[in-house]
Amino acid sequence: MKKLLYLAAICFSAFILVTPFSSSAKTPKAQKPKGTLKTDMDSLSYAYGIQITQGLEEYLQQMGIRSAAAKEAFFKNFLEASKVNEKDTTAIALSKARLMGQQIGMQVSTDMFSKTNETLFGSNSTQSLNKSQFLAGFLAAAQNKPLLMGKETAQTLVQEKTEALQAKANEKLKTENQAFLDENKKKAGVIVTPSGLQYKVEKEGTGIKPAAEDTVMVNYVLTDISGKKLDGNNAIKFALNQVIPGWTEGIQLMSQGAKYTLYVPYNLAYGEQGRRPQIEPYATLIFDIDLLEVMQKH
Repeated sequence: MKKLLYLAAICFSAFILVTPFSSSAKTPKAQKPKGTLKTDMDSLSYAYGIQITQGLEEYLQQMGIRSAAAKEAFFKNFLEASKVNEKDTTAIALSKARLMGQQIGMQVSTDMFSKTNETLFGSNSTQSLNKSQFLAGFLAAAQNKPLLMGKETAQTLVQEKTEALQAKANEKLKTENQAFLDENKKKAGVIVTPSGLQYKVEKEGTGIKPAAEDTVMVNYVLTDISGKKLDGNNAIKFALNQVIPGWTEGIQLMSQGAKYTLYVPYNLAYGEQGRRPQIEPYATLIFDIDLLEVMQKH
């Protein structure tokens, strides 16, 4: 809610800006507040200005605006925007354009560029697109300037190269995950079912076993084959016929009170595509599961 508040139009025109400390060793003298409050309406206005600063510091921290220089730039631009007359539509449009240009520039050069890289090469790849050419293509097309290739050519190139690069990256992921499963099934205590699901009994339970349409309550932690934690939850309830096939099968093997580790191959999880950014294509998912309660369907 605080973030939305500060993304909306906020009036800080009553802010008191403090000048930087002197570079000398002397303690700077305290400065008197500027301006006066001559009327009750002046006082109320000033009070409202103070009131709406609640949460601003937290918001700036969340947005990465932490250093003195960054905060100085923030307030400089704030003051510039706040002085625009509400009836001056041209000035308002220019101010909004500057703000949106910065926002979209950051989004394209960081979020969109990194997500495109991840789609093409995977999250752990050392390969990368050329950012300067990425931005050059964006700006030329967005401004309707002459392009180094036609838009149809660009679309065809993106489709063909993306498919080829993804196939190459995904084949590596498939090989790595299959190699993990091949080695894991040789370990003591690991059992393999006809579907290819692997599991290990950490602690056997004494209660009832769930059926495919029952609801269960579990604690779980999800990791990938490198040991990186991807997800986790405590005392979560769900119906066994509404989850990935590896869970539907694996939890039916458990009795209430049991703790198992499930090694779920991609075909029993999120398939060839995965669920990026967390789950890669062909990902083997490792779940440590405590079956807390079985709520049978009647």
